[in-house]
Amino acid sequence: MSINFDLWKLLAGLGIFLFGMQLIEESVKSLSGRAFRRIIRMYTNGRLRSIGSGALVTALLQSSSAVSLMVLAFVGAGVMNMQNAIGVIMGSNIGTTLTAWIIATIGFKIKIEALALPFIGLGMLVNLIFAGLAGASIPLIMKKIGIDPAQSSSIILTTVTDVLGFLAFLGFAVLFQNALIA
Repeated sequence: MSINFDLWKLLAGLGIFLFGMQLIEESVKSLSGRAFRRIIRMYTNGRLRSIGSGALVTALLQSSSAVSLMVLAFVGAGVMNMQNAIGVIMGSNIGTTLTAWIIATIGFKIKIEALALPFIGLGMLVNLIFAGLAGASIPLIMKKIGIDPAQSSSIILTTVTDVLGFLAFLGFAVLFQNALIA
């Protein structure tokens, strides 16, 4: 067994990663308003709050790496201080462990195919509702949390529709998989 190590590929990957982090930091600086900074500080102020926030966000996103990258971008943009960031990253690691324990205890007892059709229906229903309301409600919500809707409304709308489409796709994929197995 031979392992090929290419230094140039490593340096190129590191350069792309650092460039991406720089873009994220600049975006957070330009998009974050006073209300957004206040919300981040409110949920990460203190050790227990920051650890709890990290665990909760990791449980929602199912990715401690994504949480760590967001925290690094927030620190680089000056939205969060380093002490709170360490707590959020610790909470992220705890959230990953708790998620694994939840899956280990009840994850194999739930039949995912029983949830496929409701996910499809819910995803399509929410997609239909947001298709009409997105133009009116999403910018108001964005202004309330301190994000400038003029700069990022198409990004947020695309993200919402992508998530809803993914939920519908997930339901169809589970049904298709069960049809192939049966």
